[in-house]
Amino acid sequence: MRVLHSVPYFYPAWAYGGIPRLSYHLCAELVRLGLKVDVVSTDAFDREKRRRELNFSVDGISVRAYRNLSNRLAYDWQLFLPLGLYREQARISEYNLVHIHGHRNLLNAQINFWAVKSGKPVVIQPNGTLVNIERRRALKSIYDIILGKREIRNAAMFIAVSESEKRQFLGLGIPEDKIKVVPNGVRVDEPDPRESFKERFGIKSDYILYLGKLTPRKGIEYVIQALKFLPENIYAVIAGNDMGVLPGLKALAQQLQLSDRVIFTGILNSPLKESAYREALATVYAGEYEIFGLVQFESILCGTPAIVADDCGAGEWIKKSGGGFLVPYADAKAIAEVVKKIDKEKMRDEIKKAQEWVKENLSWDKIAIQIKGIYQGLLQGK
Repeated sequence: MRVLHSVPYFYPAWAYGGIPRLSYHLCAELVRLGLKVDVVSTDAFDREKRRRELNFSVDGISVRAYRNLSNRLAYDWQLFLPLGLYREQARISEYNLVHIHGHRNLLNAQINFWAVKSGKPVVIQPNGTLVNIERRRALKSIYDIILGKREIRNAAMFIAVSESEKRQFLGLGIPEDKIKVVPNGVRVDEPDPRESFKERFGIKSDYILYLGKLTPRKGIEYVIQALKFLPENIYAVIAGNDMGVLPGLKALAQQLQLSDRVIFTGILNSPLKESAYREALATVYAGEYEIFGLVQFESILCGTPAIVADDCGAGEWIKKSGGGFLVPYADAKAIAEVVKKIDKEKMRDEIKKAQEWVKENLSWDKIAIQIKGIYQGLLQGK
């Protein structure tokens, strides 16, 4: 089976959040299952840099990346304008099907159109991007009128990563028989941090950790506000790339006279990331519309409980794993009350059980088998 994956940012463009990681790990596992997997992407890397190598292979995946007209438009506005993409039109016929990651970008829209025109089934895995939420909602509505609704009509199958996201799809009028619920996979390698996060940043006490993109819906302000209800020797570490909210978060910390207890680190990569998880008192990932979330499970695998919002897909999966706590969204005091009760030593057995649950249910090899089954069902007309 030969499959084309379309994603506007791919390995190792980690500044763009979860989708480049998820698509890379899925593609790598599908290759191990014997599929021929190609990826079409762009040169997006982060706000300042572009990918240097446009055509390369990684873990058996053949990647074709196209240079964006503007790197800044790609990062700040998600406006991907890949030059020379027309070359892909003639290649679509070589594939059995097309798997699209994310939604509302011109790369995926064009690949979707060419795939349908060639009679190839399209699988869309939006990972939280199908509904119109958060920033630039008016522009997203215009996109939906021009392109988005057509992309949805054209798709043969949608992959939701939680029941919460499935409800979003149903609310958009997508038939239930075109939706499969398959969670995202999580890396289950044992963390092996080679340096101490606390030593690197001079932290001599406990801290709570937020790790992820800095965007409005992540509820980072409530992590900072939670410090008001916690002992003065507890810090908050905010780790991730800024998508426009960092100045406001720093101003909030200053306004609350908490600047000396809030540490902004920027993006953390392995192994420092795993060290940050391991040494934290708790990882707080209590955002709005969080349909899955890798962070809380990475935290659990590093031995640290996670706190997530109770009205989202992330809460749905944390409840199943037993490795964390649920709080109402936008409730800083509730976050603080949970943090006060956490004793990682006493929770050791609970966390160990949660780690086993994650390995059993969310390892990438098991997720890839499910995705391959979806492909086979589509190609057999089921």
